Amino acid sequence: MSNRWFRRKAKSDQYQQLPFDFEAVIESSEVLSRDDVSSRLHEQGYDPVEKTTAYMQRAVQIEEAWETTIQQARNELLELDPRALYLEFFLDMQQQIEQNGPRAGALASLVETVGVRGLGMTRSLVAIDKPRAGATRWKIRLDVDAIRDHLAQHILGDKFLTPIKAGKSLGRGPSPLIGASDVSQHRSAVPVPARFFKRNVPFVLNNAAGALFSVEDGQPKYTNVFNPRPSDELLRWMLIDPSYQDELEPEDYERCIASAMDVGQYKFDLDYLIKSDKRPDLIFRDGSLFPQDAYLDNFVLESKRGDFTREAIRELLSCLNYVSEVGTVYCGVSKNVQLKVYSAIVDWYIERYIDTSWTIGNYTLNDGQAMSLLLSAPSFVESDLQQVISTCLIRRSFTTRANLNTRANLTDLDAYFDNYQSQHQDFDIAPYRRLCHLAHVYMFFIGHSKSPQQQLPRYEFFHGPKFESPFEIAQAILTAVRTCGLMNDNDHSFMSDKPITYLIPSVTQQAHLLSKDVGKYIDTATGQRIMARYRSMVPNA
Repeated sequence: MSNRWFRRKAKSDQYQQLPFDFEAVIESSEVLSRDDVSSRLHEQGYDPVEKTTAYMQRAVQIEEAWETTIQQARNELLELDPRALYLEFFLDMQQQIEQNGPRAGALASLVETVGVRGLGMTRSLVAIDKPRAGATRWKIRLDVDAIRDHLAQHILGDKFLTPIKAGKSLGRGPSPLIGASDVSQHRSAVPVPARFFKRNVPFVLNNAAGALFSVEDGQPKYTNVFNPRPSDELLRWMLIDPSYQDELEPEDYERCIASAMDVGQYKFDLDYLIKSDKRPDLIFRDGSLFPQDAYLDNFVLESKRGDFTREAIRELLSCLNYVSEVGTVYCGVSKNVQLKVYSAIVDWYIERYIDTSWTIGNYTLNDGQAMSLLLSAPSFVESDLQQVISTCLIRRSFTTRANLNTRANLTDLDAYFDNYQSQHQDFDIAPYRRLCHLAHVYMFFIGHSKSPQQQLPRYEFFHGPKFESPFEIAQAILTAVRTCGLMNDNDHSFMSDKPITYLIPSVTQQAHLLSKDVGKYIDTATGQRIMARYRSMVPNA
């Protein structure tokens, strides 16, 4: 564990036995949000100089073109069929890649990113053959008819960009109840001085909290929701003790505590929002709906990382099963977006039809960055959010997140799982295979910002057979945003003398702030439990 993740506060004489001051420990610790943890995972194996300069060059180019090239792209994409656009993208990429120019490798990687990682295509639809050792020739094989069918099933919307109107009502009553949740991670170290030496024992505590928004007597009302007294069973998943670092390799440890955040938030969503007597009509969950550790091989690990991966899968399955029955809209609000399924198409379209100097392939902004530039425009946003411009809807399945579309025959998943189960009989993979059949989301961006200085989140909502059409749910999400309003999240400013903020639903920001506060000042009952156990082990402490 890096020393920078712990701030040590104990100051004493070398041989003085210090009192155990839990509150001081809490105040000296570091609180991380979901995005902070995710970013640290992505930082490993990373060339910061190359990536930073490439990002700066590309970001400046795109931002300078916001009122010219980007504006022209906005207007034209309002008229174009997205399925035809994606199909043309794949065909054009195939032609360019097989010319084996200097960008062939980068373009092949982009096709993989869009088709396989983003849209969930299998290798039978898009197959890329890299050059053999010492050779330079790339080859890409496309099953055009199958790709056309896949796009028809996974992309909804007449146009790539389309106007979307808020619905007249949301939920069961005249005044909708909108919920939100977030999770924070509290990393700290307990000072344990002894006669001849001192040491700091690290621990991690996860905490989830939420908020409800309603309108009463014409006035907006926020209600904070959190658990003030976590049980021993809940602490098993909230509190990561030092033994985890002894058992796990560093990367496994980081993945484990990332999964612990998912477990805590899923449990909170289910027990305090979805099953609540005051059940929200719509829940804005900070972060993606899918867990951070989604691979089947990690589900069957015989380690604490495997324990948390399995628990996250089980808890998400419980959430989706319940909302499937009661009809609550379960929507993730993702700020730390990694996909480039929209942005790559915009880059390609600009180079192909607007500006040949645009140069696709060198560096492609992620969807969040690119859609904030594309959709942010004063003319795109009505003052009351009654109508805005959104992207087309893209269906993404848990099987894609789990990378099963590259490993299994998606038309016969049961056979794949039966074979896998026979090889891992110590673990019941039924929850995992059920989630693969059930968990499908639609993702999209809403242009509810007038300036790209305010970054847009990606909205992704679960859709089951008993729900209304995806378009109606997208309208319900806009209605919820319009009802509760928008707030700036200033915690994620990046690379700017002027803060780059995320513009997110106000109830989500309320949950975010509450989660941080509760995480920073950990519940007194939890502190008392640790203190009591410590004193029972060290009577003179």
